[in-house]
Amino acid sequence: MTRLIFLGTASALPTTARGNVALALLGDAGGQGLLIDCGDGVYRALSRAGIGPDAIGDVFITHAHIDHIGGLPSLIESFRLAGRRRPLRVYALPETMRVARALMDIFAFELTLERWSYEISFTVVDEDARLTFLDAPTQLYRMRHSIPSAGLRLELPGGVIAYSCDTEPAPAIVDLGRQARLFITESTFLRKNEAFARMSKHMTAFEAGQQAAACEVGTLALVHLGEGEEGWSQAEASAEAAESFSGPIILPLDGDTLEL
Repeated sequence: MTRLIFLGTASALPTTARGNVALALLGDAGGQGLLIDCGDGVYRALSRAGIGPDAIGDVFITHAHIDHIGGLPSLIESFRLAGRRRPLRVYALPETMRVARALMDIFAFELTLERWSYEISFTVVDEDARLTFLDAPTQLYRMRHSIPSAGLRLELPGGVIAYSCDTEPAPAIVDLGRQARLFITESTFLRKNEAFARMSKHMTAFEAGQQAAACEVGTLALVHLGEGEEGWSQAEASAEAAESFSGPIILPLDGDTLEL
């Protein structure tokens, strides 16, 4: 059984109810969980979800925008202060890892890793990498965003979970999400703002539904919600996605959990 926690569901601009998008996946008791992305307030979100400092073993950073990577030094420091002892492994594309390393260098005066209480490793990965998270084969796909960005497909025993991260519609999404039990993708804009979506290489809710339909997924989950930026409602996003996808659609709140 895998537990998926939506730690944050907002786009780059958080709201009073939503933090920057981040996901946590936890397997069997005692196993090492996976954190996907690390923007603002991730340690607090983990704590609220009852996820202790040693529960996450792997961190995958999808891309180098601040709302996805900016909280990494803070998370590492918070884990130390909370008494973490287990190793922590950080993975990212080459372009993203350069930014992660630069962030660590900026805070090197405090993050003195040679005297750290737990081991940290940084691993560069790309589409040819053989990844395993939660003991599940995991494939990385490059998405099409304003900077290099990666989505993940996890072949879990309970079904495939696919996460596109930030992207505009792209051919690789068909392979990423093909017949996934759960397809998690962004919905930063509504169709009325499609011009802005193209400029920033994001998706509209309607396009998210189109991608889900093309992939023949079981359930579509919309995250990276742009309601704080554009003033649109969850109901509008759900209704728009339903115009192009006939299956179940969820718009999770921060802290929502799914058992898979």
